[in-house]
Amino acid sequence: MKRWLRNNPIIVLSTFVSIWLSIGLSFAFCLPKQLFNDPYSTVVLDENGYLLGVRIAEDGQWRFPETPEVSDKFEKCILTFEDKRFYKHPGVDPFAMLRAVKQNLSSGEVISGGSTITMQVIRLSRKGKPRTIFEKGIEVILATRLELKYSKKEILNLYASHAPFGGNIVGIEAAAWRYFVRSPDQLSWAENAMLAVLPNAPTFINTAKNRNLLKVKRDKLLHELRDLTYITDTELELALDEPIPEHPQPYQMYAYHLKEKAAKDNKGQNSKVETTIDIDLQKRSSEICEKFNFRYSRNNINNISCLILDVETGAVKAYVGNGNITSDIPEKAVDMVIAQRSTGSILKPFLFSAMLTAGEILPQTLLKDIPTKMCSFSPENFDRGFDGAVPADEALARSLNIPFVYLLKDYGIMKFLYILKSLEFTSINKDSEYYGLSLILGGAESSLWDICSAYASMARSLKHFAQSNSRYSTGDYHKAIYKKEDLQSSTNSTVKETSFISAASIYLTFEAMTSVNRPGEERMWHKFSSKQKVAWKTGTSFGFKDALSVAVTPDYVVGVWVGNATGEGRAGIVGLSVAAPVLFEILNIIPNYDEWFDIPYDEMIQVPVCVKSGHIAGPDCPETDSIWIPSTGINSSPCPYHKTINLDQSGNYQVNSNCYSVDQMIQTNWFVLPPIMESYYRSRNAWYQPLPPYMEGCVDQSIKNSDIMQLIYPSQLSRVLIPIELSGDTLPAVFKVAHRDDDAKIYWYIDTKYYGYTKDFHEMGLKLSQGDYTLNLMDDKGNKISKKFIVVEKE
Repeated sequence: MKRWLRNNPIIVLSTFVSIWLSIGLSFAFCLPKQLFNDPYSTVVLDENGYLLGVRIAEDGQWRFPETPEVSDKFEKCILTFEDKRFYKHPGVDPFAMLRAVKQNLSSGEVISGGSTITMQVIRLSRKGKPRTIFEKGIEVILATRLELKYSKKEILNLYASHAPFGGNIVGIEAAAWRYFVRSPDQLSWAENAMLAVLPNAPTFINTAKNRNLLKVKRDKLLHELRDLTYITDTELELALDEPIPEHPQPYQMYAYHLKEKAAKDNKGQNSKVETTIDIDLQKRSSEICEKFNFRYSRNNINNISCLILDVETGAVKAYVGNGNITSDIPEKAVDMVIAQRSTGSILKPFLFSAMLTAGEILPQTLLKDIPTKMCSFSPENFDRGFDGAVPADEALARSLNIPFVYLLKDYGIMKFLYILKSLEFTSINKDSEYYGLSLILGGAESSLWDICSAYASMARSLKHFAQSNSRYSTGDYHKAIYKKEDLQSSTNSTVKETSFISAASIYLTFEAMTSVNRPGEERMWHKFSSKQKVAWKTGTSFGFKDALSVAVTPDYVVGVWVGNATGEGRAGIVGLSVAAPVLFEILNIIPNYDEWFDIPYDEMIQVPVCVKSGHIAGPDCPETDSIWIPSTGINSSPCPYHKTINLDQSGNYQVNSNCYSVDQMIQTNWFVLPPIMESYYRSRNAWYQPLPPYMEGCVDQSIKNSDIMQLIYPSQLSRVLIPIELSGDTLPAVFKVAHRDDDAKIYWYIDTKYYGYTKDFHEMGLKLSQGDYTLNLMDDKGNKISKKFIVVEKE
């Protein structure tokens, strides 16, 4: 054998090298790429690191993501108790091993393992391997390799993150919040000492079992810390007086639904989410929602959500997905901040702004508010009344439906959908045929998240316009942000000269939304204790299923939704009645702002407008007012309602040159609305004077009959539905006409058949079978109008 070895030196050397190389490679690659593959709890923190909520890990453990760095106090406690020579040994402490062998032999049983922190990290990563000599040998090898791969600080962090702290609590952070309701860096010496001794035998010695022994071990460690001069005698006395906590506390859940959203958004990524939430606003808004939730639940209105955004950044400051999280109803888990619900009237300010930007209306332009039927679409105002004509800003402040249907018809549904897309209403993604004109009345669905984001974007654009030398920032329009890490990316933008919604239009829209001159119960400013100016809007969905309210200040946007997550409608689910009270109470808890939005004069011009019509003043407007409007408004139409008329000397009759001396005529300007608008406008405005009648023999043949008499219902080529009672009997369909002359008689004909006449109130019920008809109307002065219509049983 010796001779063979001498004769084959190369083989011997190769074998020797191979063996050591194999050993070296095995040692080099003995550690897995990822030491721990444990699932982590989703941990949500507020802007200052305070715990908002925790979602248990998939394996049922409360295991927070790995600790980046342990506190100095805990490091001193754990090393004093577990591994005094941690920074001196290479992963294995021979002295500790010899001491353990001696203790075990003298006691006749295993009472000490002699493991270092590094070896314990290996054991924790290997999940329940038997505590045998062979396994100990593997731990020694792997611990040595671990020391070569990681720094001492990293190894200590691994231990602190994965050590058991009793029950299903894993890691120092999970333990600190569970036992003491504080982060690890806020713990006292006594609290750190208790947590340092817990992992030693968490099953047998914990806050529920052998509490006295736990205190003895903690106090012994505290004395050692004093002996090592880590703490003073005074600190020792104070620490010894601190009690052991009775039981682990349940984790705080200040933002349950945000925690669930974060878990979904961050699946497979970092499970610790540092949010932009203000813990104080979160707590107080949650309390407000819960209070109103209890009150409204008596009417079977079971769900409330609210969202508070910072205007400057779009950061979420409070997020209440459902105000009844402590109740027993199953839908409490539904996050109504991100749920898709009807928008009600909440989109009207965006249309108002878009039309101001396009120069198609001015802030006080008179809009039609009359009975309306467009094919099968019959919009109604909430109070079911009609103003005839109403200023645009008042229509917005009162949230009138019919004027905004006409605005959308004039502006164009496709154009408005582009505006909503630019505002990042991602769920409003169908075409114009799908939505129709009902889009502006709640025919689309969106979330409180998108709604508040859009209002915050508009406010941000207005603020930045003033701060950026009257230019726009490309990054102003974006969704709300709840993660701290996303705030920086939202600030990356460039400037541009124009925007799809002008700053001037936004300012005037917010001014209309601040109107305090609202009728009756809409005067809710007394509920806003600070009395600061606030722009706000409500919305109610068809069927009373959703109530919305949104408020805008220069610093914050607040949104509230009230209803039933199940979609059940209730008569009381009205924006003004149930959402606005919650909104104003939340407004009372947000910080006051310093100044209202700056007026964007660089995008505005001062022009004379007609006081009565709100249009740019025409040559016949007798009374004007100089107001600031968007510069694009200069192209809007001049006043169409004032005209010059000639009166006789008494001023009671209209005349013309065919019947009256020109020298005797009195010329004056008169405010004249179309007959239908006039009919309803007069009932709301006592000052309105209809045109005087013509003097006998002085009728102006150039006047159109439609200027004297207009059909309110049905409109041209409209479909008339035959009313049917529950019994199945048919009822007459009601036809209605407006006439300028209060004393006029109107004679009614269907085709050539005479049905009678009306005086004072021009309405008639007619029973007709299915088919095509022509309605012919003639007044006592020979003025005629005709309208075609179709009668159908049902649509």
